[in-house]
Amino acid sequence: MKTTKPINNYMTPAEAAYRWGKPQDTVKSRLKPSLYEKQLKEMIQAGLIKYFQNPERQRREWIVSVQAMEKWFGPEPKK
Repeated sequence: MKTTKPINNYMTPAEAAYRWGKPQDTVKSRLKPSLYEKQLKEMIQAGLIKYFQNPERQRREWIVSVQAMEKWFGPEPKK
């Protein structure tokens, strides 16, 4: 679902899981470099996903685009 506000085309993994009706762990697993390293690099370069990692911590905070979710899981289900 494309929205008129550009900000709505980007979301946290939790919102993405909710919008696509997927378990949050399913979306999070797509963001694991150990499983999808090449794909993640390509999607970061294409601007479909991004992350922030505090240099003092190990955890990454991800932002996912609608385009990334569509690539992984198909179109957003209509509610």
